[in-house]
Amino acid sequence: MRKLLYIIMCIGLLTACQQEQLEPAAQAVLELELSRCGHPSVATRAVDDDLAVTICLPDGTPVQQYSPGNIPPKIVLEPGDYRVVAYTDNQDSWPTANGGRGAACHYGDTLITMEYDKVFRLKMEVPATNYAVGLSLPEHFDTYFTTYTFTLKSGSRTTTIRQGEKAYFSIADGGFSYALSATNTDGKTNAHSAIDFPDVAASKCFTVRYNYDSDATTGGVDIVITDDMDTDDNNISL
Repeated sequence: MRKLLYIIMCIGLLTACQQEQLEPAAQAVLELELSRCGHPSVATRAVDDDLAVTICLPDGTPVQQYSPGNIPPKIVLEPGDYRVVAYTDNQDSWPTANGGRGAACHYGDTLITMEYDKVFRLKMEVPATNYAVGLSLPEHFDTYFTTYTFTLKSGSRTTTIRQGEKAYFSIADGGFSYALSATNTDGKTNAHSAIDFPDVAASKCFTVRYNYDSDATTGGVDIVITDDMDTDDNNISL
């Protein structure tokens, strides 16, 4: 009888220990919906696959880190205050990407408060920290000009782009300068001196748009092109 009682007591104690171990600690759940500003959101994807996430304490101490494409739909945290930092993983390498033309670099963070037994749903658009410059040439340009070079410079960086391409620059370097040199079908080179454009802003794309001079003929060595930085579709989001 004693032996049976001892076995029952042991089983009861073991069950109590297991229940104590299985009882969850105080927790809160974070659900993220992140996208880069200027990029269309995809309904089937809650987090942009190009974004990484670091969850920190308010003083910046990392708590959890997730690489692009590996952010879980639910993140379990202890109650408290946190910083959610979302970013593309090209923070240092973006200026040399795409043959020196650069790439968009995104970074953003926000403070949140996680409460016990509650779900915090965070929808966050992550802005670009740099800006872009594009080129728009007039219709039939390739008919009148055989070659062209469009040069951009900002800070210590100089690069060239073709129509349809973009170059990316740092806000810390200020504005940019641009110049176009084009050789027409008669072998004459038309060019203008570098022009400065200082009024830049992060997350914006600035298009240098050229047109034929209104006094020029269409189809000869006298074609002149002029730039226009004041069009309605200039200064758009990246």
